[in-house]
Amino acid sequence: MFRHILVPVGLGAGSLAAARHALNLSRWLGCKVTLVHVLEDGEASVCEPFAQMVRGARRQPTVLLVEPHSQTIGAVVAQTVLQIHADLIVIGCHDSPQQAPAVLGPAAQSIVADAKVPVQVVPTAALVQGKPWLQRLTARTHGL
Repeated sequence: MFRHILVPVGLGAGSLAAARHALNLSRWLGCKVTLVHVLEDGEASVCEPFAQMVRGARRQPTVLLVEPHSQTIGAVVAQTVLQIHADLIVIGCHDSPQQAPAVLGPAAQSIVADAKVPVQVVPTAALVQGKPWLQRLTARTHGL
């Protein structure tokens, strides 16, 4: 099935949910996971958020920090998919449902638009709490 999962991550709860989901998937599928973060100007250290994302992982993922070089985040992720031969992208939703009416932010929309492989969207805990039908669905998938 899938051999290599790419997880574009920022520093919010949506990225944490996506990383944990991808790491759980990798246990079931026996595949590799790569976390990629596109650096922004003046960004502080990202070490602590990444350490939190990979805490408890049986197999440590590869972590890539990438300069955008005037490209969109979607273009950077699409290029990374080709370079590492990923066959699935896992992304997170907005950190909270109040941030915007759309579930995906501009960076996630860019990733989906430029993707040449399947993209799986993972809801955050805040989004799941606001939707009973989503609570039932995630309870079933986490109980596998």
